[in-house]
Amino acid sequence: MNNAVDILRKKPLVAIALSILLLSICSYHYLTRVDINIKLLIVLSALILLISLINEAKFLFIGVVKEPKKYFLIICILVSAAGGLIINIANIIETSLFLILFFSIYLIFINRDRDLINLVTKLVIYSGVFMSFGVLIGLFESMFLSSDLFYHIAEDYPSISDQKYIYSGFGFNHNYSAHIIIIALSFLFLSGSNFSRKVRNYLIFLFALALLITGSRIVFLFFSLIAFNYFYKKRTNKYLISALLITLYLLFTHILIGLHGNYELGSSHYRELLFSIGNIDFILGNYGYMKLAYFLELKENLFFPVNLTEISLSLAADPHSLIYSLIILGGLPLALSVVVFLALGIFNNISFIEQNYSKVYYCGLISIITETFVWDAGNSIFFWIIILYAMTISKDATKRQIIN
Repeated sequence: MNNAVDILRKKPLVAIALSILLLSICSYHYLTRVDINIKLLIVLSALILLISLINEAKFLFIGVVKEPKKYFLIICILVSAAGGLIINIANIIETSLFLILFFSIYLIFINRDRDLINLVTKLVIYSGVFMSFGVLIGLFESMFLSSDLFYHIAEDYPSISDQKYIYSGFGFNHNYSAHIIIIALSFLFLSGSNFSRKVRNYLIFLFALALLITGSRIVFLFFSLIAFNYFYKKRTNKYLISALLITLYLLFTHILIGLHGNYELGSSHYRELLFSIGNIDFILGNYGYMKLAYFLELKENLFFPVNLTEISLSLAADPHSLIYSLIILGGLPLALSVVVFLALGIFNNISFIEQNYSKVYYCGLISIITETFVWDAGNSIFFWIIILYAMTISKDATKRQIIN
């Protein structure tokens, strides 16, 4: 409580703007379903947040001037994003959103203001609580009410039955809610969250229950990684099993298995038959099909920036890939700059995180990184929070971040 009071006194605009921004992002899709448009509120709160970090931006600018080599990739991200806008100004909203979210969170973490970081941690956890209740409301609504504001039924879905209940809650869909809840659960296990053990246990139960209800694929990966990291002590075995889980997750996200004659080939999920073994068919799924379609379209444009709206309408789908969305906005230079920046930052800290931080946070981080292959994560503030937090961890900190 004292930390919250301190940060409100020191940086009231940052605290208020960030709180409004996270709540608005969490509730945006639900409010859209009831014909309430809060895009302007999101834009204003994001701009106020960035402007309120002017002092942090000054320190970063001074650092860039003094040590340009140290901040080379940051410069590349800015220049390539600007170049993308020069080539295709139509992406100004998407590119601006990416830059505002990226640099706002980067400035918060790079400055290492403990009170501000604790505020971000708590706001993420509160966001997870909000999204979890939305999922539970969706379950209640599907069982007892005739409305469908918090869930919907997907037809011809690749599951045991042709229908699947999508418990989106306040989010766009079940995956949207699951991403936020997983990140919230990961941050709950950091010591900076400062919740009592009793409250933490209640929150763990709430988050775990909501994740299971969503039925999102990433939930299986997340819980599997946690289980194997807890039960296997030998690092080599953990790495091999984790790599196998991630490989299988990505493989079966893009390729589906079905019994011959029990699915409709050419439908939205069962795109093309790859090969068969007996009566078992291996089919190119929607994610795999769209990956190929986007690759061919971007290749046709020599991987230069293109109009995001036009290409999405042309292919009748979003990119569903962080790398593809970055290429669309800023071409290969932006994609390479961001990927190398993230890869180097995570690689430098991942071993330290594994040894000194909660296994839940470690597995949540790995799951979210893996999900970027099927998720346009560049416009998600929650993605940048968990990633940039991991990249800016101080290895000099003596306090261990493990919560049993």
